[in-house]
Amino acid sequence: MADKMPSKTKEVDDKGKVQILQLAVLSAIVLVLAVCIIILSVFLSRDKMEICDTGYTVLPRDYEHPSVFDGLTPGEYEAVKTYMFTKTNLSLVLASEGTPKNAYIFMIDLLLPPKDKVIEHLDNGMKQPERKALVVVFRGDLSTGLVEEYEVGPLSYPNYHRKVNPHPIPFNFRPMDDPEYGRLFEIITKACETLYPLLIESYGLAYHNCTSSENCMQFYDVAPRGINDEERRSWFWGFRDVEGLYLHPLGLEIQIDHVHRTFSDWKILQIVYNGQKRASPELLIEDYKKGNIKKLKIPTPTPEQNLYSTYKRRGESEMKVPLQGPKLIEPDGHRYKIHGLHVTYMHWEFNINTKASTGVQLFDIKFQKERIAYELSFQEACVFYSGYGPAQGITNYYDVSWFIGAYINELVVGVDCPDTATFLDVDFFLKSENPFRIKKGICVFEEHASVPLRRHYASDFHGSYFFYGGLGDYRLVVRSIANVWNYDYIFDYIFHLNGAIEVQVYSTGYVQSAFPLDDELRYGSKMASFMMANIHQHLFHYKVDLDINGRSNMYSTLDISTETFKSPWYSNFNKTQFKFELNKKSTEEEANYKTANEARYDIFYNDQVENEFKNKRAYRILNHGRTPYLLSKSSETNAARWAKFPLAVSKYKDNEISSTSIYANNGPRNPVVDFEKFISDNETLKNEDLVAWVTLGVLHIPHTEDIPSTTTAGSQVRFFILPFNYFPECPSMSSPNAVHITPKGANGINLNTFGTSHKSNCVQKQNGPASYDGRVYDAN
Repeated sequence: MADKMPSKTKEVDDKGKVQILQLAVLSAIVLVLAVCIIILSVFLSRDKMEICDTGYTVLPRDYEHPSVFDGLTPGEYEAVKTYMFTKTNLSLVLASEGTPKNAYIFMIDLLLPPKDKVIEHLDNGMKQPERKALVVVFRGDLSTGLVEEYEVGPLSYPNYHRKVNPHPIPFNFRPMDDPEYGRLFEIITKACETLYPLLIESYGLAYHNCTSSENCMQFYDVAPRGINDEERRSWFWGFRDVEGLYLHPLGLEIQIDHVHRTFSDWKILQIVYNGQKRASPELLIEDYKKGNIKKLKIPTPTPEQNLYSTYKRRGESEMKVPLQGPKLIEPDGHRYKIHGLHVTYMHWEFNINTKASTGVQLFDIKFQKERIAYELSFQEACVFYSGYGPAQGITNYYDVSWFIGAYINELVVGVDCPDTATFLDVDFFLKSENPFRIKKGICVFEEHASVPLRRHYASDFHGSYFFYGGLGDYRLVVRSIANVWNYDYIFDYIFHLNGAIEVQVYSTGYVQSAFPLDDELRYGSKMASFMMANIHQHLFHYKVDLDINGRSNMYSTLDISTETFKSPWYSNFNKTQFKFELNKKSTEEEANYKTANEARYDIFYNDQVENEFKNKRAYRILNHGRTPYLLSKSSETNAARWAKFPLAVSKYKDNEISSTSIYANNGPRNPVVDFEKFISDNETLKNEDLVAWVTLGVLHIPHTEDIPSTTTAGSQVRFFILPFNYFPECPSMSSPNAVHITPKGANGINLNTFGTSHKSNCVQKQNGPASYDGRVYDAN
């Protein structure tokens, strides 16, 4: 009996341990269930929360009653096209059937009435001017081919047309289109059939009979198309057809002469492989097979490899579990109104138009019911490259000639624009037989810039304060993003509460790469084994038609300099300090060629209107995107003579619509629109309707951090249109979003938010990237 006692005690101990373990497990299960219930209740309560109110009204465009600034409606496009085919003697064919020997419509766009008539309509209640269209026609049917531009109207019932281009536009200056590209790629396909052994051995690729993107190549062209404006000789260079193909050059480049209007006369002039030139594909493949040429071997990326050009995430993540980033919320909904293409926000209002050539334009911009600008519009984007290779070495892009406006693309919710944004569709008639529609091509949204517009903390210097006052920088943004082959440009027009307008451009997308020949490395650096990217300059141009207290304006500079003077308050003390003086610009020559001092304010004002302190009520242009322009003596950049002037000022003329044209890239040396002629006629600027032209830019030396693509941080340029003695005080003082705080007792505060709640009991309706479509649709 005594021998069995320890055994029984052990059994009791084991049972106790089991019970304790069971209790522990049960407790853990209960805890897990409790946590799950809490989490579930949170999600359920979140689901029960109301979706934030939509706020002010957003009404769709009225296609039956377009305003004076609205782009053409699908019905108007159709009416113009029908008129051109049935009521003219131009013998037009459809664009898809066009050849260099035919006449066909290339583009239809809005043609604005003269400014005088528009102002009479807007300000004096006169009848809206008849809407008209600009029609660009390629006249290959003429003995000497030309490009002709026609005014067609009225759009309600077209019954007339007249030629409006003041001088003949050379046929060789015409932009490229699908029929021309189609024939060129037929020539490239035939060349690649001849070069098939070289393509397979050198790259593991083919062009004419590839079966999947893993073994295909693509060819793209550059501009200008030759070394003089009489040529039409385009270079095409080959790339591996993978995601981010722009970073996979193959060192194979083909030049084709297509100046003649007969397809059979088009021919390959030269072909370059690994820096070695031959006159034809046949001669190249012959020397390749004989071993008379230095061969290439670029390995094909395997599926297991991380393709350096892809946007797919790679690298060690900062978070083990991905978490969402901050998002915008509108607790009370939109605080702006959009009626068709007319936008109002706080004290601001303006109209949106979109052109196929230049993109988004704003008209009749008012603040507190007073017109600040009649027009604020993008004019041109240029990229000028350096290089050694035949394609890279000739490349200079004028992106309006590539129709940067029509290449705005659908914006991705939650990435390109916040979830709170309102999206607008845009229609174009370009290189096609019918108008097409880009859905969500423009977004409009209000944001907090995450910085105060103004603030002050008044310290009492004894551990407390007298007051705090502040106002967040709430602002309205109108955004579009254009993709021109490799680069993506983000265009923003930003409206601040203090009466200031900010215009900003970001560059992103891929750099244009080159094959790293030894002589090419003088202009850039290698970023991958068989790829480099070269130095280049981005240039952007804007038109700012200011109407400050009417159309009779002056342009002056406040020139800042220094002086040294003997102080009247101290003996033997001289101080060097700043001073400024007003310098009125009487002529275009004075304004643009005799204003060398960069330390200055540029102001625009009505000379007859002053504030109570006898200051001119003015607006100022502040350029934060100035860039040195080093190519002013190159004939290749004659179409960008505007780049010589960070700010140019001209007298308004109805026929000086734009600083560039769609013909610039194929005729850069003798441009159809020569901007310098706008100011070289030396018109008076005293009490006239004035237009300011602003140049922004940035030099870019690509680097490895540009892989896979350039980031917006550090690549943005901008300018401001700022009030200068225009208001009696900062107009943002009327904003209900102001915050004022004073101390109350030992630990309390007196908080005044002027009736605006800072609480939110709703969740923002969010679609995010899942709502993306990305396709182009028929506008009809």
